[in-house]
Amino acid sequence: MDVITEAACGIDVHQKQITVTTLIGATTARPKKHSQRFGTTTVALKACGQWLRDQQIELVLMESTGQYWRPVWQILAPFGFKMILCNPRIIKNIPGKKTDQKDSEWIAELGRLGLVSASFIPPQAIQELRESTRLKKSLTQDITKKKNAIHNILQRSNIKLTTYVTDIFNGAGRKLLDLLVNGEKTTLPRIKQCMHGRMKATPEQIQAALDGVLSANDRRLLDILLELLKQITAAITELEQQIEAQLDPFRKLYLRLQTIPGISEGVAKIIIAEVGADVSPFPTAHHLASWAGLCPGNYESAGIAKSSHITHGNVHLKTAMVQAAMGAKRQKNTGLTDFFYRLSSHMGRQKAVVALAHKLLRIVYAMIDTGQNYQELKRSERSQKALISTNN
Repeated sequence: MDVITEAACGIDVHQKQITVTTLIGATTARPKKHSQRFGTTTVALKACGQWLRDQQIELVLMESTGQYWRPVWQILAPFGFKMILCNPRIIKNIPGKKTDQKDSEWIAELGRLGLVSASFIPPQAIQELRESTRLKKSLTQDITKKKNAIHNILQRSNIKLTTYVTDIFNGAGRKLLDLLVNGEKTTLPRIKQCMHGRMKATPEQIQAALDGVLSANDRRLLDILLELLKQITAAITELEQQIEAQLDPFRKLYLRLQTIPGISEGVAKIIIAEVGADVSPFPTAHHLASWAGLCPGNYESAGIAKSSHITHGNVHLKTAMVQAAMGAKRQKNTGLTDFFYRLSSHMGRQKAVVALAHKLLRIVYAMIDTGQNYQELKRSERSQKALISTNN
């Protein structure tokens, strides 16, 4: 194999320390190996950078292990090295005993031979927006967990409030829930004060639904969970304001993306947070789709190509695009809807949704790359365009 750099470095990153191995030598000779361990404090990482600079290292590679690689990257980048972040799944370790030194040496060897592709590292503004949107998603999931815990307490206490009230966390439902938490007697006059005119259930039905066995411990647990819901909801509101401010530099793209059928405000935010406003790191739309995990892998044996599943990819972007595909297929008289039903007729609805998500991401790539707006063609225009393509 051809050597592409004469001075490469591989770093095996851990929480407390990093193992650094350098391979230095001409392309026609066996390289000299030097290994050193450094701590992960700022002072230690700067010492590592100086050690690499003294050896005139050109290329530095490391695995994207959790969040541990980020401070290493941020401190070594100003030294002027060419930095490559590697996906751990595509770096296979050599057979035999596994040590940190062997791992770092193997990473350096792969980089020296040009066998490692760089992972996508977005600009700082996009990284901050990404962190905010991911935290919001995590908090939203926490709200769902807390609500499910409240439902479980009510069910085991034989309180059937959800039978008659759709939303027990807002409006009349929350007022009735507060009666239980506060330990008030659920009399008909008190229940009528909590109800509004649009409720179909009668006060007598609500009273029967509230007639359960709620222990003092469960009442206390409900109080704690409701307070947590209040705090998380306030945090999400504050986080949404921060996300809106972070989106200001990308406002035009944010609005343009929402013209694509199925892409809502939330999905548009995730697309910008995960991909950014520049798709140049991805040579083609198919590279972006593969990075997102919306491309099926290749599996061929004995000259026979077999079906395979989509890859793991960027789960945040993949989930958002599948959500957009679910919305796009429900819209009427669009090319995306026709595309979905044409595929679902012979490959099944689930695979057709993934294919539609793949198509949506390719459209997003084209819009960001060219700066053009999305244009929906009428069915007659789509047919005419397809006929011209066939004739050519």
